[in-house]
Amino acid sequence: MTDDRKQTNQFLLDNTDPELRHHLVETLVEMQRKCPVAWSPAAGGFWALSKYDDVVQASQDWQTFSTAKGITIPPTGRSNRAIPLEVDPPEHADFRRLLQPSFTPKAIQKWEDGIRAIVEECFAPLVARGHGDVAAEVAKPVPVKALCLVLGITSDWQKITDIGERYLSGAADFEHPERVRAAGKEMEDFLGREVEMRRGKPVEDLLGYLINGEVGGKPLDPIDQLGMVTTMIIAGHETTVNAIGSLVHQFITVPGLREKLLADRSLIGPAIDESLRLHSPVWQLSRTVVQDTEVRDVPLCPGERVMLVYGAANQDPDKFPNPETFDASRPNGTQHVTFGSGRHRCLGEALAKLELRLVLEYVLDHVPDIQPDGDAVWGGQIISHGVTALPVTLPSRS
Repeated sequence: MTDDRKQTNQFLLDNTDPELRHHLVETLVEMQRKCPVAWSPAAGGFWALSKYDDVVQASQDWQTFSTAKGITIPPTGRSNRAIPLEVDPPEHADFRRLLQPSFTPKAIQKWEDGIRAIVEECFAPLVARGHGDVAAEVAKPVPVKALCLVLGITSDWQKITDIGERYLSGAADFEHPERVRAAGKEMEDFLGREVEMRRGKPVEDLLGYLINGEVGGKPLDPIDQLGMVTTMIIAGHETTVNAIGSLVHQFITVPGLREKLLADRSLIGPAIDESLRLHSPVWQLSRTVVQDTEVRDVPLCPGERVMLVYGAANQDPDKFPNPETFDASRPNGTQHVTFGSGRHRCLGEALAKLELRLVLEYVLDHVPDIQPDGDAVWGGQIISHGVTALPVTLPSRS
C-alpha cells in the first residue's frame, strides 16, 4: 500500500532547492492542480497538503497532526523545542497563557510610536539619496529593530540579522548536517547569553518577564527558555522582512493600487492582507501524523511527515476566486492562512501587521511617487518567501 499511494500521488517539491524561489508560486499552484495530496521524495520524504480546507483542518487537528516532533522539513538542527509551536495540548495552552497577553493588538499599541520612528530612520538615507533598495534598507532592518525594541534587546541588530540568516540558510543544507548543527549552535549561543543576563534577575523588559514567567505553575525550564526566545527572534524577523518587501513591491507594481490607497486609507488593512495572501512570507510548516487518517481518500500513516503548504492554500481558487489577482476589496481577504490556523496561529500577527501598516503609511505620506528602478529579486529559505532586492527611485516632490 505504501509504495502504491506514494507513487500514485508523487510530485517533487524540494524546499531545499535554491532554485525553487524563482518559481515557487507557480510550482505550488501546479502541485495543487495536479496532486492536492502529494508525496514528495525530497528531504527524506513527506506528504504535502495544498488545498485550503485540508490545510485548515490539519492545522486544527492536533490529535492527528502533531507539532511535537518538529515543524520544519528538514529539521533545523536546534537542540530545543520551538516554543510554543512545537508543543501539543494541553501543555501548549500553558505557554500561550504566558506569551499571548504581551502580543495582542492592544498590548502592541504602546510600541507604535517607537516603531514608527524606526521606519522613518530606515527610510531616511534612501530618501536623502533619492534611490536605493527598499528590501535591504527598510524591509531588512525594521522587523529586527522593532522586535529588539519590544523585547528589550540592545544587541546590534545587524549581528542578530546575520546570525538569523546563517541559521535559516544552514537549515536548508540537508546534505551537510554538521553545518545545520553549527548554525543552530551559533544562534543558541548568542541568544543563550541574552537569556542568562535575565534569568532570576529583577524584570526590566518584556524578555525578562517572559523568561522568568511560569508555565503550569512552575518556572520555565532553562532549555525551554532558550527555545522560546529563539522562536520569537526567528519567527518575528525573517517572515516580516519578506512581508514588508512584498508589500512595497505590490504598491509600486499593481496597476491602480497606489491611486486607490491614496484616495481611501481604509483600504490599507485589506491591501496588507491581500499582499500576505498573494505572497505568503511563511509558505509552509510541517506536522507529523500520529494516528491513521485519510485526506481526500489518500491514507496517511503514523510517523509520516506532512507539509502544510500555506502558500498553496492561499492560492486555492475554491476559496479565493481569481487567486492570482491582487484584490484589496476581496470579500474574504482576511481568511488567508499566512499566519497559520487554529491554536498555533502566529502570536506575532499583531506586531507584524503594525510594522506593515507603518511602512505603508510612511510611503503614502512621504514617498507616494516611489517607482521601481529595476527588477525585484525574489528569495527565501526552506519555509520563507519574499523580495530580497527591490531597487527604487524616489522622484523629488519639491
